[in-house]
This record gives sequence, structure tokens and C-alpha cells, in this order.
Amino acid sequence: MDSESILDRQFLMTDTGRIDRVRDLYTTFNSEVDLEALKTGGYLEALNRMMEPVLMNLDDHSPEVIAYWAKQGMVKEFHGRNHPMSWSEYEMKTGYHWDEPESGAPQNFSKGWNSFVPVSAFAPENQGRLYPVVVMLHGGFNPISIIDGWGFPQEAAKREWIVIAPAVELDDLLDEVLTEAKTLYPIDESRIYVAGFSYGGFMTNTIACKRPDVYAAAAPCGAPLSNGWVGEAIGGEPQTPFDGVYRGKSYMPVMNVIGNLDGHRFPYYDYHGFLHFKEGPDALIEGLNHWARVNGAKEVSLEDVMALKGREDLSVEEKNLGLPLAPDCRETVVADGITNYIASLKSADGVTRVKVMCEMNMPHWPTPEMVRQIFDFFSHFSRNRKTGESIYTP
Repeated sequence: MDSESILDRQFLMTDTGRIDRVRDLYTTFNSEVDLEALKTGGYLEALNRMMEPVLMNLDDHSPEVIAYWAKQGMVKEFHGRNHPMSWSEYEMKTGYHWDEPESGAPQNFSKGWNSFVPVSAFAPENQGRLYPVVVMLHGGFNPISIIDGWGFPQEAAKREWIVIAPAVELDDLLDEVLTEAKTLYPIDESRIYVAGFSYGGFMTNTIACKRPDVYAAAAPCGAPLSNGWVGEAIGGEPQTPFDGVYRGKSYMPVMNVIGNLDGHRFPYYDYHGFLHFKEGPDALIEGLNHWARVNGAKEVSLEDVMALKGREDLSVEEKNLGLPLAPDCRETVVADGITNYIASLKSADGVTRVKVMCEMNMPHWPTPEMVRQIFDFFSHFSRNRKTGESIYTP
């Protein structure tokens, strides 16, 4: 398929029924993207493969989409659509009151969730085998069907992992989803991970802080690293108030991936805030340092970050990420025609437990390499559910 045909393909962007084109992601919403570079570098073909299940049919329940997943070796199933979410009952139970935005938030009307499970998990000969799980959180006002086109289930199919895509993304409601999922599928409880993009990225920060008893590692993407502090609910998803204190007794490995054109958060020293987020480099550095402290890594000095600006002797990673990095803590990966700069923060034992990846010429949308890098990162970590210890496997 030629580039123009790919760019004109359509998908369901919101739960209110808005239909966008692939082109909109790279032109309408961000005029700075070098579209010609995406055409000539091979990225659009990779993007088309990643988004195929949401581009082939606007209805993710369609036989065509189910057949697509079957060919990938995955069984896609739907759960909880008939279990309404009562926010009045939730308020009575938790004391938390959430006001629905005027624009509405249909994804919060039910406790629906989708699952993608390797076919092998249903085979009698695999009885007793346990499967890692990635809980993938969507963005604000996105339908959970958007996860079909974000590459996570496809990568999970290659590795024979399970992906769970919930509609509502509060940690206690995710507990309910996981409890039900454990009765249906052979889940390895020591290897449950949480990832999210956009609003789901913000929620991933919060959930990783609150629930290290459940999750072995986290990947907040399309959003900056933070301590997950929530003063009030924002956007089309509910958030329960949280003080930003990490609840774990051991490490919480974390990987953060953002495009350089997504809020202009790279390089760190040039950040001046985005939309209603008016903070500067200090906020980004504090978010990074929160996870450095959680993972026993050396913190990054704001003064050292700001001193990088204008220097001519920097590595390409330091220049584009805006972070001072030792040679063994920086990496460049080129995939699908996109250059990715990666920073690593190592714990005292020499293990990289914090990673930040900047995707060049990328707006606010996941990429195939983002997904591959996250799964590779997750694969090294598990958690002892009895002691809470974070376990690293080389």
C-alpha cells in the first residue's frame, strides 16, 4: 500500500464516535512532523501493520478483527460490558466523588475490559504453564478498542504474553479485573506489568506508585515521569486523590517513552510547559528523580541539566534528551526509519531500572519500537508477591 493510501485510512479515535485518519496524527495535530521523512524511511509501512486491526474495521467486535487476532495466535475476548459502573455506589464505598465532564466519558459507564490471550494458554498440554500479563491503559476519551492498534497485543503474541485492556483505570477497579482474569486465564502473578499512553501514561505513574504489590514494572508513555500525585480529577477519566508517596518496599522499574514533538519535552533543558501543564525543566527532572530514588539510582541535578544547553561537546543522546549521561548509560536505536535516543539510570547494583526514550520526529502516538523496547524492559523484572521484592533476571 502506498503512503498516501495509508495516511487516508480511518479509525475510531473516541468513544463518542469521532473518526480520524492516520494523516491527522501526523499533520492535523502536529504540523511540525516531517511527513516526507516518514514516507521515505519506511515508518508508515510499520505503522500500518501496527494499526491494521483498527484500520480494517471500525468495529473491534467484527468477525474480521477477531480473525485477524486468531491469525496472530491470540484469542480476543470481551468482558464486563454488561456490568455498569455506578459512580454513586463508588462514592459510597470509597468516599471519592467524581464529576463527569460535560462532554461525557462513555468508557466510564461500564467495567468493560478486553483480553488478548495466546492460543497456547487454552491447550491441555500447557496446563500448569503461567503467562506474563501487560495491563495496557488507553488515553482520555479513547475507546478500549484503540489498544488493538497500539502494538501491544501484537508484540504479546510474538512472546506469548497476555494483554488486558480495561475501560476504567483506577487501581482498585483494576484489582477487580485482575481477580476475574485470574479465574479465566493462567496468569503469572509475579509478572504483571502496567503500561499506558497519554492519559493512560499519567495513570500508570499513579498506579505504579500505589500498587507495587501487584505490578512488577511500569511504562508510562506519551506523558512525563511523575510521582503520580493527584490533587483533583482531570480530563475524561476519573482519578482518585493520591499523595504521591511510593508505597513499595522494593524497586519499581520504570520506562518512559515520548516523541520529541509530543509536548516538546525534549531536550529537558528547553521544556517550557505544554497546554495546561505550565511547569518547566524542574518538574520533568523531579519526576525523573522520583523514580531514581525509588530504584536506588543517582539523581540528576537540574543545574547539570541546564548547563548542557549550548554545549558543542555533547553526545547525540545528551543533546537530544537533554540529560548528562555516561557512555554506558546512553544508546541510539534506529528502527522503522525512526531514530530513538535512550537514557539509562542504573541502581547501585549496576542494573538499569529507569529508562527514558525520546523518539525523533514523533508526535503524540505510540510506535512499534516503543512497544518492543517496553516488552524487552519488562522481561527482565518480576516481583515476589509474598515479600514484595523486585527481582531482576539478566
